[in-house]
Amino acid sequence: MFNITNSYSKYLVAFVAFTFTLIPGVDFIVLKLGIETNYLPYLLLLLIITFFAGLIMVWKNQKVSSLNAIKKPKKKWTLYLNIFVTLALGALFVYYFQKGQTDEVLLNQKLPEIVNAYDNNKLDIVFAETKKLRDAGNTNPVIKSYYDKVTMPVSIFSEPTDIEVSFKQANDSTNHWYFLGKTPLNNIRVPNERLEFKFKTQESSYTEFVHPYSLSNNKNTFILPKQGVLIKDHVMFLGGKKALNYSGIDHLPEIKIGPYSMAKFEVTNKDFKEFVDAQGYSRPEYWDFPYHLDGKELTFKEAIKTFLDKYGQLGPVNWSYGSYPLGQENFPVTGISWFEARAYAKYKGLSLPNLYQWANAARLGSASSFVPNSNFSKNQLVEVGSMDSQNSNLLYDMAGNAREWVINSVAETNEKKGILGGGFKDDPYYFNDYYGQNILDRSESNGMRLVKNLESYSVINSSPEAVISIATRDFMNEEAVSDDVFEIFKEQFNYSNKPLKAKVTAEKIRSGTFKAERFEITSPYEENGMLPGYIFYDSAYTKPLKPIIFFPGSNAIHLTNVDYMIKSNLNNFRYLMSEGYALFLPIYLSTYERADELKSDYPNASNSYKEHLIKWGKEYKRTIDYIVTRKDMDSSNLSYYGVSWGGFMANTLLAIDDRVKSATLYVAGLSFQKSKKEVEAYHYTTRITTPVLMLNGEFDQFFPLETSQIPMFQLLGTKEKDKKHYVSKTGHFVPKEVLIKEHLAWLKKYEKN
Repeated sequence: MFNITNSYSKYLVAFVAFTFTLIPGVDFIVLKLGIETNYLPYLLLLLIITFFAGLIMVWKNQKVSSLNAIKKPKKKWTLYLNIFVTLALGALFVYYFQKGQTDEVLLNQKLPEIVNAYDNNKLDIVFAETKKLRDAGNTNPVIKSYYDKVTMPVSIFSEPTDIEVSFKQANDSTNHWYFLGKTPLNNIRVPNERLEFKFKTQESSYTEFVHPYSLSNNKNTFILPKQGVLIKDHVMFLGGKKALNYSGIDHLPEIKIGPYSMAKFEVTNKDFKEFVDAQGYSRPEYWDFPYHLDGKELTFKEAIKTFLDKYGQLGPVNWSYGSYPLGQENFPVTGISWFEARAYAKYKGLSLPNLYQWANAARLGSASSFVPNSNFSKNQLVEVGSMDSQNSNLLYDMAGNAREWVINSVAETNEKKGILGGGFKDDPYYFNDYYGQNILDRSESNGMRLVKNLESYSVINSSPEAVISIATRDFMNEEAVSDDVFEIFKEQFNYSNKPLKAKVTAEKIRSGTFKAERFEITSPYEENGMLPGYIFYDSAYTKPLKPIIFFPGSNAIHLTNVDYMIKSNLNNFRYLMSEGYALFLPIYLSTYERADELKSDYPNASNSYKEHLIKWGKEYKRTIDYIVTRKDMDSSNLSYYGVSWGGFMANTLLAIDDRVKSATLYVAGLSFQKSKKEVEAYHYTTRITTPVLMLNGEFDQFFPLETSQIPMFQLLGTKEKDKKHYVSKTGHFVPKEVLIKEHLAWLKKYEKN
């Protein structure tokens, strides 16, 4: 170490040490306290004044000392040290001055832009701006909080591993890709919206649209093909875990399937003519015969005799003399049996899709974006791809025009095969239905679309081509129970009347005058347990408020982040709170902070599901007990609001407690999955007398219109004049403006003044 004797050197070193300690210390305190002010220019000014004042004092002291001291030769290293320390101090001032300027821009420009974008639901802008700032090293806690609000943690795996992964936002017109790294990727944050992911190998790159919600539910392993060559007019789909989103079979477990490509268009008459001209009907190697049907063996020779056109020639039923109608070369080939579709696929070296492939490619959940533009004319077929019917996977006519055969049987007898999407003579809701037809059926709507199954790096042990039986129910003809038996069913939801011991605390999260409070009341079934819940209301509204008891959708089972729930509900309930309503959300068992082993809202015949449903009923009634004790609530105007799962649960809840004066059910219906008789929903539906508004989408894949929504509405015991079924041309949602208008009108119709 240098033996510093020069007073100027000592002063410089001491001042640098002081400055390096002070500024980071103040910076840390400001960040911890969340103080949004640009303090650095003022602090730097103070330090500069202090520095020069100190220099003057050192100079005076040095002058006095030099008069009394014996002069010694100056050492060069002292001069160099002084220069170095002075430069270091100058660099420090420059750095913090620039930081101050950056913080000023952040506080006065960037942060208000981010907050405004978030408040206006422009979440893509929030992500882009916060991501840019964080990548530049910004550690501001407010920026981090907004970044966390619009992103979620996911993990991404691939087969094979060591694959480069990038993503871009679905509505990004600039084609900006964010690089994430190489697989496996653990606990990385991505925007909470549907994204396009890119998986890049040395030879090829593949893209796939995925919502992070799927990634967080274990559908996060992507199986790549060994060969990247794509057939013309095909769309690539990576392998992985896939589910079935058809009502009646959507409870089946996900299975692992390999990568495949699917044709953008249905097979045309022109395509099929090639097969006919190549004597395809006469070549047994393309046909699945012999085939056991109705207990008998159907041979090739017997079957071929039935595959005739209008004039007895081999070919589709609507052809003439082995040729399609004039001018219809680009119409989908129709009027073919499953066997004919299968034979053509073999001739082309391709396959009929299995149900998992078709459902994954069809985008059932976004039906409302393309089904209204599809051919359900009930008039005639149209050329493939000629209508604005492209789904988000770039496939045309998945809905309407021709029905499309799949490989799977819908019953163990193998007499019926799945045929999907609906045809031009069907109603639009057919797109979201899983159904089958006789394997020999040659209706004029029956057509096909082909897939190519690709070789992958993964071993696939599942059987996507297995029989998948249709679970449907005729609720109008299900066995009923007597009133005496039903009274016994209702008694399951009784509990002892004990003090509520209510506690209420205010939540920190709020939005203007819209506030949330947490309440706790004694549990209806646990000896010393407490039932928590939340109340959402406008603090500026004159009390008493009109209470609404809310039952959420199944996202409450999967999303346990309570802060996110509060923020979302303060936004979603805004139109109700503004009208003087207070929404009570009990934290039902299995939801949010009370998550347990139950991970699905689908009914089943287990004792566990029965016990859960009974507890939900008790928690619902217990919350109403609490509502009626509050003097700041007008319980004479209590109403119910259920969303999706909450719409289904209304079948039970509205029948076990008559204190609710009206109910609004958003995308509700009856479920095809059965439960134990004593908690079976339809037994309760007929006992409901509350005025009920049902708001549904025509193309709802969870609660189909004809088989789920309409039976529930018809079974309601409510008087005809006091129930309404509004159906919009949407999927599992209703436009927000419709919800607001219809919901508020229904509430006001049944309110007591």
